[in-house]
Amino acid sequence: MADDRIFLFHITGADKPGILAQVMQTMSDWQITVRDVEQITSLGHLSLSLLVELKNGDPVRLYRDLKKTINSLGLVLDLDLPDEIESEPSKHWALTLLSREFHAQDIREIASALSSKNINIRRMTFQRSGDVHCIEMKLDIPVNIDSSELKQSLYAVAFENHFDVALQKENLFRRAKRLIVMDMDSTLIKQEVIDEIADFAGVKKQVAEITERAMRGEIDFTTALAERVALLKGLPVSDLEKVKARLQLTDGVKELISFLKKMGFKTAVISGGFTPFTDHFRELLQLDYSFANTLEVKDGKLTGRTTGDIVDRERKAVLLKQLAEKENISLDQTVAVGDGANDLAMLEAAGLGVAFNAKPTVKKASKAFISQPGLDAILFLLGYTLQDRRQVLDN
Repeated sequence: MADDRIFLFHITGADKPGILAQVMQTMSDWQITVRDVEQITSLGHLSLSLLVELKNGDPVRLYRDLKKTINSLGLVLDLDLPDEIESEPSKHWALTLLSREFHAQDIREIASALSSKNINIRRMTFQRSGDVHCIEMKLDIPVNIDSSELKQSLYAVAFENHFDVALQKENLFRRAKRLIVMDMDSTLIKQEVIDEIADFAGVKKQVAEITERAMRGEIDFTTALAERVALLKGLPVSDLEKVKARLQLTDGVKELISFLKKMGFKTAVISGGFTPFTDHFRELLQLDYSFANTLEVKDGKLTGRTTGDIVDRERKAVLLKQLAEKENISLDQTVAVGDGANDLAMLEAAGLGVAFNAKPTVKKASKAFISQPGLDAILFLLGYTLQDRRQVLDN
């Protein structure tokens, strides 16, 4: 049932300082309660919406007074009489899209997928960082919509149109993350360390064959790790330093870590690789923690075995949870990033699990995925703007 004392005013036109002050000055002459307000300025164009309740007075005179003020400012005033006013907050979500470029078809497909489920786009913004374009949509999602089904339908559109997507609850936890854990191989760095060691040791082909068997599901991670490490028996430990020189950080890693550390994040690398390399990158990037498998050494050479706990899929998730507990951080406030099936348990346990340049099966199982070359694209998923980045990194 419409309330004839409640009005929704829309004010649009060229933006300039003082508009809100003058509009409120006109309204202050009336007994008005502001129920809701939203202002957006894009490319110099203002869109101001005011939901107000008129306690006493003639609504026709109110409209005329406001219309006179708006006309003097060179703006346009529209009036709506809402049929229904929400008494409870909407169910809000954030949909983030990333791509090298967006085409009209991309937006059409996403918009169609949303409208088919009666989902309204409340706000949409655009940003660009280098070659990466970001469109963020704030959504009002009906309570009866299954978010997991919605995610899969949006993922299907993203796969078909070759862009990245993340669907998250738009709440305090999104921008209040405090811990990030990352895989090392093909995530923190561009290479797979075991392949680089094997190449140096002259057993790259044999190691690749074992890796392929593991990917086909013929052997598990622990077995594959043991077989590959066995091939490295006799390699001088000093040669690992030469392997380190081959390794390259993934684009955007330094900016990402620098920004997050200034924002108070705890940072960690959790890898199924080896400690000489995770320790190296922990020191290089000044990370807080590093975990990986330990290569056994005797007389300055690798024995072809590992010692201690194996960092497999389950162990990665356990380490994430232990770090969160140690730092007194809720799992909702954690981020995990990885590229392989070995990372899935960790990605699932985190508040935000991001598949980075991963296989389709890993993308589908993750809460978000990125196929961009730069790891700093994660900052878009966390809700940080380019202005946020400049402000933090310049200080």
